[in-house]
Amino acid sequence: MKIINLLVLTREYPIGMAGTKRIQHLLDYLLGRNIIINVISFRSKNKQPDASGTYNSVPYLNIGEGTDLKLLHFHKIIGYYIRGCSAILRNRNRKYPNVIYNSGGINVENLLFILWARILGFKLIFAIEEDYSFFKDEIKLISRFKFRTIERLDFLTCRWATAIIVISTYLRNKYIKRTKKDVVLIPITARQNFNENKKVFNDPLRVLYAGTFADKDGVKDIIEGFILFNNSFRNAQLIMTGRSAQQLIYKEKFQAQKNLLFKGYLQDDEFYQMLREADILCMCRTESGFANAGFPFKLGEYLATGNPVICTKVSDVETYLTDQDAYLIKPNSPQAIAETLAEIVNNPEAAKKKGINGLEKCRKYFSPEVNGRLLYDLLISISGQTLKN
Repeated sequence: MKIINLLVLTREYPIGMAGTKRIQHLLDYLLGRNIIINVISFRSKNKQPDASGTYNSVPYLNIGEGTDLKLLHFHKIIGYYIRGCSAILRNRNRKYPNVIYNSGGINVENLLFILWARILGFKLIFAIEEDYSFFKDEIKLISRFKFRTIERLDFLTCRWATAIIVISTYLRNKYIKRTKKDVVLIPITARQNFNENKKVFNDPLRVLYAGTFADKDGVKDIIEGFILFNNSFRNAQLIMTGRSAQQLIYKEKFQAQKNLLFKGYLQDDEFYQMLREADILCMCRTESGFANAGFPFKLGEYLATGNPVICTKVSDVETYLTDQDAYLIKPNSPQAIAETLAEIVNNPEAAKKKGINGLEKCRKYFSPEVNGRLLYDLLISISGQTLKN
């Protein structure tokens, strides 16, 4: 079996949010197999350890490290694209099949890189995780423009792709209609994060939300539901992690609520420990087109703890989970959140059982081994090789 040369293009690496973790889990599976792996990241929102280096045995290069790309900084923009195109050329291997794994579709920022990779003969895999035609959040003008170009350039994504990876049934159906290329559903990934020594709830009780605070995430519903619950169960805390402009708005609006703790962005070790030590985890996405088109990344990390999870019935959630695995509730309902929190506290043994069932479903559907194998099989297939079991 020939070696495959895989080049990953993504927004930020190795430090990043859930999308970066998803990529890392898949790459961890590919390591040690017949795959050469390199990562090129663009402009990161998070401070990276170095402009280049190796993380978990994966070499990476941040071409946008320290670069503020404004329209008036034309020389910086030119340098940015020269660095990126040069890096793609250096990472082409003439001996083996060359494959690009691009996180997301084609947009105004990566169009030149994708075109250059195509000219160089790379096969192109686009990993699509959202449908930005539904995106309605208030964001900066330049970000809105970028998201709009993703939608406008989707025809190129379909035309140039060798294969498309999607994260939900909605997206799979959408791209099956738009292209005759391979469309593969690879859901979220999460590593086991279970504390088998944790037997009882903390005092005070720890309810946790971790995420982006975007409109789709239903943070307002979680806060309002917790406040209703907190009126009767005063010895409880809602811990919220994540960093965004919207997070600051919530923090200011609810500053009088002493049991709401805004932790901001946490480093990985502290973040995963906080998930592991929490009592109840909330994933309460809204009933919106954007939420239903994608799939909640954090759900996998929640289930991986074995703690009870409150989850709204959106997207493919009910494809993987039943009421035996998590507390499935209707979206956009603070009252349902409050009632479910009370149910969990009043019946901790049932809650613990559901948490363990959820952990088993995470192992079955969302483990890096299961989903990494799906990506590996796709790489073998598009490189024209015969799969060996």
